[in-house]
Amino acid sequence: MSHPERSVAILIDYENVFYGLKKYHVDPDHPEPRHNLFLRLREHYGRTNVRMMEAYADFDVLNQEISMNSLQKKHVHIHQVHGNGRGGDERKNAADIQLCLDAMDILHQIPEVDTFVIVSADQDMVPLLDRLWSRGKRVELLCLQDESWSKTARMEDFCDEVHNLFDFLHIRQFQNLSQMDRLVHDGLVQIYEWYQDPNNSGKSYGASWIRKDLIKRFGIPEEDAASLFNKLVHGRYLEPYEITVDGNIYYGYQVNMDHPQVRKVLRIAGYRVLGERATDLVE
Repeated sequence: MSHPERSVAILIDYENVFYGLKKYHVDPDHPEPRHNLFLRLREHYGRTNVRMMEAYADFDVLNQEISMNSLQKKHVHIHQVHGNGRGGDERKNAADIQLCLDAMDILHQIPEVDTFVIVSADQDMVPLLDRLWSRGKRVELLCLQDESWSKTARMEDFCDEVHNLFDFLHIRQFQNLSQMDRLVHDGLVQIYEWYQDPNNSGKSYGASWIRKDLIKRFGIPEEDAASLFNKLVHGRYLEPYEITVDGNIYYGYQVNMDHPQVRKVLRIAGYRVLGERATDLVE
């Protein structure tokens, strides 16, 4: 692929993107290049055009979930920004503020940068996009356009191009998932991971335990957990599984690896799927 000659600065609100993609079990630093944010950015803008790639987050919090070494090998510059110490929805850090300050420094100190790429779903970025664009720079935004995305913000009015991360990372089949469909995917990954846990070797995951874990893991009512389990079974996402221990037979369920959607969900979640078919890669 040929690329026009540009000098590109890529600024990533990494914590924002990390947790946004985590809802779909997608790691920004995915093992498959076509789903890997950093490799896709270099591919799309041209390796020789990318002047810098900066990632902002409270990496102390993300340390257990990401490989700093892997990011640095991809020439991603890490910016540690401390959060407010809270958890869940109350958590907030200054990553977006630091990103904006650095963007303005680049604007004034490195004038040869002609293209700014902002990777974030934070609509507080509008003033930054507008300021960069008004200074004659090409401005592109990459964002996750799901139910949390505000169409009324009209981000495309403040930059030259908006890229949907669902398309950019080849995961568009996740964009319009209903709440139940997302729970189906969550349940599949949970059940698969249960069998991958060495502590569960030689065990069978029974229906009652699966339902209890769905309630605990996803914070859903008992009736919703029952509906979810029934959908997994009736949709053939799960298949019966039994083992014999000391002459006793134990019955349970495991993910159906012959189901194309199961293989696709696990592959995009970063698991190596044995016997993957060519049709599994079709979007």
